[in-house]
Amino acid sequence: AEDLAMQVGLSDGADSRRLKSSLPTSQDFCTGQHLLNNRFECETYHEQLRATTIFAVATSSAMLGVIYFALGRLRLTAYMSAIPLSITEGFLACIGYKVFNYALYFCQFEPLHFMSAAALGLLLYFCKALHIGRPAIVLPLVLMIPLGLFWGGVFALGYDAAYMRESKWLFSEMENEPFYLVWADCLGKHQQINLNAWSKTVPDLVVMLIVCTLDCALKLRATESKLPLQPDPDAEIMRFGVFNCLLSSCGGAVTYMQLKFSVISFGVMRNADDRRAGMFFAILCGVCYFTTIELFNYLPRVFLSALLFFAGAGFVIDNLWGSRKYLHLSEGLEIVGIVAVFVISGQLLFAVLAGSLLSGIAFIAKYARVSAIAGRPLRGNEVITRERPVGEVAHQSLIHIAAAWMLILRLKGYVFFSSSQAILQCIEGHFRDEDRNGVPHYKRLKYIIFCAKMLDGMDASGALCMLRIRRAAARRGVRVLWSDLKESLAEELNFREILDVELDRYEDLDAAVTFVEHQILDYRAAQQDKWMQLHPAFEADAKLMRQRICFEPFREIFLSEGARIGCPWRYCSRLHIKRGETILCRTGDANQPLYLIHSGAVALWEGTSAGNDHSRAKRLSSVRRQGWFLNTQAVFGQPASADAVAVEDGEVLCWSKEQWWQLANERPLMMMELMKAVMRQEIIFKQEHDLEHFNDAENERDSRRRDAFKDSRQHNKDALQTMLPSPAQTCEPTPGGQEALASPIILSEVLGQKSLQTLPQLQARITDMFIASALGALGFFLPGEEGILPELPKLLKECLRIAFFTFAERRAVGDDLPQIVLPASRVIKALLHVGIFHVHAEEVCKDDLLLEGFLDLGRKCHLARLSPSQLEKIELLCSRHDDGTGLFAVAETTHMLKMLFGIEFDVAINDAVAQCWGPETYPDTHVTSEQFAGIVSWYVKRRERDWSILRGVFQILKCTNNLLSDRTSVEVGDLRSHFSAPEGTLPEEMIWAADWISGGQGQGTLDVCSFLTVFLTNLQLQSGRLPPACAFSESDVLDAAEWHAMSCDSIPESIAYSPSDHTAVAISIEEDPSETADSFQTPRWARITLDLLEIPESSKAALCITRCMAGVVVLNVICICLEPLISGKRANQTSEARSIWLTADIFFISVFSLDLLLRWLATVSLDPKLMTAVSFFTHPANICDLIAICEIFFDHLMHLPLLRALMLERIARIFRIAKLVMLSKDSKLPAVAPLAAFILVIMGMYLIYIEQDA
Repeated sequence: AEDLAMQVGLSDGADSRRLKSSLPTSQDFCTGQHLLNNRFECETYHEQLRATTIFAVATSSAMLGVIYFALGRLRLTAYMSAIPLSITEGFLACIGYKVFNYALYFCQFEPLHFMSAAALGLLLYFCKALHIGRPAIVLPLVLMIPLGLFWGGVFALGYDAAYMRESKWLFSEMENEPFYLVWADCLGKHQQINLNAWSKTVPDLVVMLIVCTLDCALKLRATESKLPLQPDPDAEIMRFGVFNCLLSSCGGAVTYMQLKFSVISFGVMRNADDRRAGMFFAILCGVCYFTTIELFNYLPRVFLSALLFFAGAGFVIDNLWGSRKYLHLSEGLEIVGIVAVFVISGQLLFAVLAGSLLSGIAFIAKYARVSAIAGRPLRGNEVITRERPVGEVAHQSLIHIAAAWMLILRLKGYVFFSSSQAILQCIEGHFRDEDRNGVPHYKRLKYIIFCAKMLDGMDASGALCMLRIRRAAARRGVRVLWSDLKESLAEELNFREILDVELDRYEDLDAAVTFVEHQILDYRAAQQDKWMQLHPAFEADAKLMRQRICFEPFREIFLSEGARIGCPWRYCSRLHIKRGETILCRTGDANQPLYLIHSGAVALWEGTSAGNDHSRAKRLSSVRRQGWFLNTQAVFGQPASADAVAVEDGEVLCWSKEQWWQLANERPLMMMELMKAVMRQEIIFKQEHDLEHFNDAENERDSRRRDAFKDSRQHNKDALQTMLPSPAQTCEPTPGGQEALASPIILSEVLGQKSLQTLPQLQARITDMFIASALGALGFFLPGEEGILPELPKLLKECLRIAFFTFAERRAVGDDLPQIVLPASRVIKALLHVGIFHVHAEEVCKDDLLLEGFLDLGRKCHLARLSPSQLEKIELLCSRHDDGTGLFAVAETTHMLKMLFGIEFDVAINDAVAQCWGPETYPDTHVTSEQFAGIVSWYVKRRERDWSILRGVFQILKCTNNLLSDRTSVEVGDLRSHFSAPEGTLPEEMIWAADWISGGQGQGTLDVCSFLTVFLTNLQLQSGRLPPACAFSESDVLDAAEWHAMSCDSIPESIAYSPSDHTAVAISIEEDPSETADSFQTPRWARITLDLLEIPESSKAALCITRCMAGVVVLNVICICLEPLISGKRANQTSEARSIWLTADIFFISVFSLDLLLRWLATVSLDPKLMTAVSFFTHPANICDLIAICEIFFDHLMHLPLLRALMLERIARIFRIAKLVMLSKDSKLPAVAPLAAFILVIMGMYLIYIEQDA
């Protein structure tokens, strides 16, 4: 307006036309004399002003409509949550301030006017906010009653509207004009639009667009929380943009969005579903638009000011004042600062910018003091991983190395220039402490792991800090690993050379820690190999240990040989598991077996599944390997608490409910040992689970919880200790027995250490060595004259017979009839089958054995020869307990062994041993002196292995006699004098690596328990096959009556899991060959065919066939590619060329058809059902194969033109190329897949093109 007035030659009186300039002015503008003097200029001015104003308003509304629509379409409203709450509240408070300001202008700052208006406005607000009465009735009454009283008073006093308007109680009268003049005065007079004047408003237009966009965004965020609904902000703002675009066509200004009216309607009616208010509002607006607005000329200023006060009260009360309830004092000051800037400048944009600056400064000041490290740095022994590659004893023996080598920092938030210094100071401080204390290289930090699970990002300063850390770590030989990195952040770190994505990035913290634990395990195994070089007995014992681990998973289950007597293979079943296919149990399954892993790995998933995506719906709890039980709830009759899914191929043992009851009735000690092992593992799992949750909670108050947590762990240890025999009860030396010990070390004190109380596996082995030392003192292991070998009991003989027939085979020997012979290569396996683990494979017979020869070998391996003097002592001892019948009770054998050896034995274990001999006498509760000699011989034979280890220990400690002074530790000097260390190896390092009890703080000494653990612990991953089921019939092994009582025919034929969603996962177990002839027999050819054609890893022949099929597919792809290139389109080919390519197609199709047919026949043979035959072709790979071969039959043989019109030939060839993509996975050639996919796309496009072009 100002620029227009100047352009037409009028004086600047436009300021009196502003909305706020309703105050009286003495200057006339286009009125009175001014109009008479400048009639033409005034007419031109008003025409251009009207046209340009309508154009400017319509243009701004259209622009805002486009902006709002784009915000909703691009779903950018989500970024509104990033706006600080203080800015939102301050902005809305400014809106309230501005509304109040206009209310005051309307009242012309007359106290009587604005006080009356304010009172009425506040009354309206509180009626709405406090829901006084029914707001839908109360609010209209509160509006209408004052309005009626006003006009009633006016007419009662004899005044009229003209007088009230002249008295400024009413606004100046607005003339009503037809609605169509909006188009007529703008589009109809488009030549009057002054673009030059409009261009001068562009800066203000930009500011308006920014302010209105901020207003819309902030109000959208503020109002959506005031409804009981959850509106879609993107849809709301996009709808608002569309209606503003429509409104611009009518020359209207930007309006409130519908959501704001919905909030007002809900505040009045308390109903989010009733649309009547919106309908009435729309009708009234339409009536006013198309008829007249003269009714507003009779609304007093006080009334409109009261409405403004009513509208502004919500902003001021709720935002400026009400925000104090949930904002910090500093944030409240930010709101005050925003309002102050707005008051001073009068610009909302400046107020928002000032608020952003204040919020940024407050954010930096506040979060610069917050460490980017979540909680305290963790050492390697404080983190529990899901996977444990070795047993509990081996794991405990290396966690002190993890504590020294590994430092874990969990990063959080955004790492910037200030918070990154805490990370740098933590790492550099650790390095300085190592240098200052002179820490040896083998004790220093080796790995730093940054867990970025809670990390949002980092700026350039943070990245520079991380680069400094990596370079400093590299100079010290420390490797920096990252876990849980987001893809974008990983790319950024890789670009800045902070991270090697291929080597230093891991999926999660568990994967990174597991990698380091494997490195520590390799280091610990290398140190153990050096210890083994100290004496041949140590290496020989380690070989026996690995031999047993490869054969069975019971090493840390049956802690005594007595518990294993009775052949545990009779009571369990063998089960093969396949990676990603075998599901042993699911959450909530009842009546599932108890499983024990021998080889492979099984993952446990906890949580509530949703949908069919099993792996994504649940949380991976742990990965179990050899020696771990699964579905332990089955022992207590409870349903499974987790899903058990095979992640590596292997074998497991399982006990069904019937097998478990048979085991409990026939071998109660064996069942008790299994129960103890199950409970030990459950307690270990609970401790790790509690510790994991404990480490996840990293608040300041966690320090108060730490003591309580340690108390709970001690309670769990006490619970575990109640399941173990006390050392004093197990191996307490009798008075005078201490002098008889041959050991220069006090093993009884070793057994009393707290470190062994939670490791019964190690405690049992040291107990055996304690017994061996006592037997050695009595001379049972001294070389001398040939002794007498007692007879084996019947039970052990029967176990030997079963072991013989398990591994024997029927074959001809010379010209004689076929005999059952045990091959020499399987003799050691047969001995391991019955629990003889103290014999090396090289020590057994090198020839094939018949049954008699194997029984004799088993007798020599089971029992030790006793000298005549030892037999004489046994006879004398038995005579003292003889009741005159030549027999004595089995229960007395424990006391007799104590008198003979000078140590106490576990009563339960000794009873189990004595029961082997007891049933051969009458009554079966008694034994003879000869049988007692067999018991003694059995104990002596099994302790020969431990005695050889003790002899090696004696030699290291320079023991020249059996009565040296007591030793409780091994020193560096002992190693230097007995072992020439390889170059680069220090005895101090060997001692530190083995010093797990004191956590590597032994200062050059090693306690006896840690010393013995070096030789009694397996640190190498072993894998082997479980023994097979017996391959001979009942009559070949035992009499029918004996067989039914003790043979392995209780192994079930198969176990099938059928979950609730009717998807069955079949788990096959080795079938018992002794099944009756009328039982169902699976066709052997079908299994072999499927293995050869579908499972490349099943055999070398299967892998060869898979590679050949891949070669055929490659040749077919080459032919498909060469045909159009050499011979051109099919229509232009000669008959000879067409015949050649057709012959090649027939050859390839024949191979593919034969492959598909054989697989289909084999599948149907395994399950001869119609549904099986049909479901075979529902698999995507089989569908692809079917389409690939059908073209040659339907097109070339049946000559169906319709199929050619459908481009079946081209589609079939595309699917033949796709076969290469699928075969690349089976043939272990992953590089083929990208190439095949590339060819598939290129050739697919080319084939379709030439078909369409034809």
